[in-house]
Amino acid sequence: MDLKLPEVNIDRKDLLMAVLAVAAVVLIAFCGWTLYADHTEADRITEFSLHVLDSEADLFLLSCEITSHMESRRDYPLIAEYDAWMQKLGALADYGRDLTHYHRYVIAADGVPEPYAGAQDAYVRALDNLNRAFSLWSSGAGAYDAKAYSAADASFAGADQAWKEYITAIGDYHQELLRAEEGEG
Repeated sequence: MDLKLPEVNIDRKDLLMAVLAVAAVVLIAFCGWTLYADHTEADRITEFSLHVLDSEADLFLLSCEITSHMESRRDYPLIAEYDAWMQKLGALADYGRDLTHYHRYVIAADGVPEPYAGAQDAYVRALDNLNRAFSLWSSGAGAYDAKAYSAADASFAGADQAWKEYITAIGDYHQELLRAEEGEG
């Protein structure tokens, strides 16, 4: 059995049109995919930015509440007043710990493009440090309530150190964010 392919006579004009049509489809698919990928990357950057803004807004409100509470302390309050003041500080610290834990979870889960990974890591590190500060403030308030004053002092000193590390990490975040944004342009 001898199989032969049928002869196909294709005119050069038709062949050229077919090749151009295939090239056009490939070009359109490539451009479409590129636009889609760019749009998806922009969406991921926007989502990350919005999550950071939400975090900063929530932390700003908490900061205002803590500042107000700190300023409410009188120089030589009665012991009962100071006990209540310390309990409120502990409650604010507990809330801050929960808040930073939530925002850390959300921001760490963002799928940022590679240039933004450093900014994301720095912000997550900042939230970790702030969470540690809130945990130590809460522990300090609890130790004060238990009349373990030296443990309270140690917790408050650790919280101050964690706060300084938070400030450093926020500075790192801003530098990494600037680096990522400059790399885009």
